[in-house]
Amino acid sequence: MKIYRKVFIGLVLFAGVGVITYQIGKQKGEALNTIPEAVTQLKEQETEVFHCPYSVDGGIYKEYVRSANEVSVVGKPEFVENPQVIKLNKPFNQQEFEKGLYKLSSDKGWDSRKFDVDGDREDETIISGSVAMNHTPHIAMVVKDGNIIFEADGANIWIEEVYGGQGFQLNETVDWNVGESKVSRYIYKDGGFMPVWTQRICWVNFE
Repeated sequence: MKIYRKVFIGLVLFAGVGVITYQIGKQKGEALNTIPEAVTQLKEQETEVFHCPYSVDGGIYKEYVRSANEVSVVGKPEFVENPQVIKLNKPFNQQEFEKGLYKLSSDKGWDSRKFDVDGDREDETIISGSVAMNHTPHIAMVVKDGNIIFEADGANIWIEEVYGGQGFQLNETVDWNVGESKVSRYIYKDGGFMPVWTQRICWVNFE
């Protein structure tokens, strides 16, 4: 009789644990089922919130704002879909290059820096050139062994060094009126440069 009683008590406990486990599992399952929906909603909210121009309720602080670019907001990085490797290899002719540049007095209209962008531990020449007086520079260029291996143009465009010579960051202004700019990350791949992500930056407008 004692043995049957122990078996009965064991079955009851086992059944109770089973019910509790089922309820916990059910709750976890319901929670997991809501995760994709929550992530989707979060992405939608992020997409809706970040835009240029970016406006917020400034409260009493807006009375103290004197400059349009006093505060900036940075959007999340967005990976480039189906990125393509940009390959370029054309001779750099300094005289021809300088013909179309904007110059003041002795200024030649361009300057250069040196750092590694293809990971070979040898510095390339990074050139910035201007074709007008405003929103300079307008040309961003990488020269290696006398050849242009990367070139881009835009407003206030600039090639920035990254750690270890693994490519570079390209900074450029998209819309000067609202302070919208963009950072693009390029890596060196298969003899060229491939964009992997971009990130937008906007001035904050206090309403």
